[in-house]
Amino acid sequence: MGKGGERPAECDWAAAGASTSGASRAACASGASSSWQSPRRFWLEQYWRLDGVRRSSRPDASAGAGAAREAVWSSGVPFYPPSTRLWRIGGRWYDFEPFLKLHPGGAEVLRLARDRFEDSTYAFEAHHHNYAHARKVIAKYEVPAPAELLQRPEGAVVPGAGGDGGITTLPALLDDDAFYSVVRRRLAAHLRCVRCPAGGPTRECVVFFWATFAAFVGAWGLMWASGSVAAALLFGVVAAVLGAFGHNWVHQPAYRLHSYLSLDTVGFSSTGWFREHVLQHHMYTNTPWDNHFRGTEPFLVTDPTVPRHWLQAWVMPYANPLVLTFGLYGNYVDHCVNMAKGSEEWRPTKAILPLNIALVVWRWGLLRGAALTYAWTAALGLWYFTMALMNHNAEHTHDVERRNKARDWGEAQLVSSADWGVQLPFRRAWVYLWLNYHTVHHLFPRLDFSHHHAAQRILMETCAELGVRYVAADSPWEIYKQMVRSFATPRSLYKSISVYGGEI
Repeated sequence: MGKGGERPAECDWAAAGASTSGASRAACASGASSSWQSPRRFWLEQYWRLDGVRRSSRPDASAGAGAAREAVWSSGVPFYPPSTRLWRIGGRWYDFEPFLKLHPGGAEVLRLARDRFEDSTYAFEAHHHNYAHARKVIAKYEVPAPAELLQRPEGAVVPGAGGDGGITTLPALLDDDAFYSVVRRRLAAHLRCVRCPAGGPTRECVVFFWATFAAFVGAWGLMWASGSVAAALLFGVVAAVLGAFGHNWVHQPAYRLHSYLSLDTVGFSSTGWFREHVLQHHMYTNTPWDNHFRGTEPFLVTDPTVPRHWLQAWVMPYANPLVLTFGLYGNYVDHCVNMAKGSEEWRPTKAILPLNIALVVWRWGLLRGAALTYAWTAALGLWYFTMALMNHNAEHTHDVERRNKARDWGEAQLVSSADWGVQLPFRRAWVYLWLNYHTVHHLFPRLDFSHHHAAQRILMETCAELGVRYVAADSPWEIYKQMVRSFATPRSLYKSISVYGGEI
């Protein structure tokens, strides 16, 4: 766990990104990790690498000559992964099977990136602040391109208003001069200098989490014992803050237990979020491949390329607070449907929400129990989902043409995300559930939100220096008004969205 804190005066992260050739990257000796490798691990890796090359020289066992594969469904979106054994990153192929047990983020995320989606470039680049080191590591596992690949079936198009979604142009790795490369180098230098190179939580963050979890348990006990609507509302507020922590933890594999305690206890699914939020929403934000893109339909339409009927244009946008009070139930039911279809895994923690409801109804009867349950879920849903929808439905986030022209994946995230209150430190940003720093969260998804305030400074200074447009609202009210207008009016009607917008 990092100590956090302000950047030491002698630590100049700007120097790390100013030299785009990489020659003058700053390093903090106290935070740098050793590159020593044991002889046993070295020889094991050489064996695994050679074995991987031998195995990868054979055609994919599941691929016939030009064989079309069946769709792999993820939150209602069909994907067609081209291989069942190899990973494609930046147009090259890798066999990470020998690396699965060595991967610091765990084996599950690697398998999901290969087996559930069509390309691993975005997932690889977005989750490694020190991209130069990560690229050196994976180079050991590069293999020849397979002779045969599983194909998209004829007529299998990216859902959307038109076009092929840009899937014919695959992402490439960025050079050192790109905006996203520069800002990543600067963040990595900052993290080394505050002695938290992995970007994990500060001590303050961990203490805040456990205090919130204790308050969550206490507030539920108060609601159950008193039957008070005020206690139910309090429980809903605390549950929203706990869910915000869960959103933070689900991006950090070392804190999976924390994500169970803060998402599954509320009624969400940490395993579902790990698959669809981390690797789908974050990689393909505001595109037809984004599982959040149509998550509120037919009530609230967030796709800027399709028309709205009169109810969606004139009624539902202004009734969105009422709709969002049922957000937790909608999320829960949708996940249950996907589990029934076999695209999500069953977990015992799925019983927590119905058990919660049953206990309250048993204690206070059907009518009062239902009222208490609605009160806390409404408080949670209204606060949590309002913040989340504001993040990706501001006016500039629906500019499809600008997103399609983004020069790299990082710039595409600037177009797709909205921020406000960016001057707030960590201990005060809870009022927005820490979602006010959403652009840096999308640029660096595994960075703990206790570092977002510092990352925000790096982002803004880098954008100003490189001439990259970045928008942060003066107040959340302005973003909220833009969101309502975006629900009502398609801002990019009938335009095709490129899912690989930005070359990476």
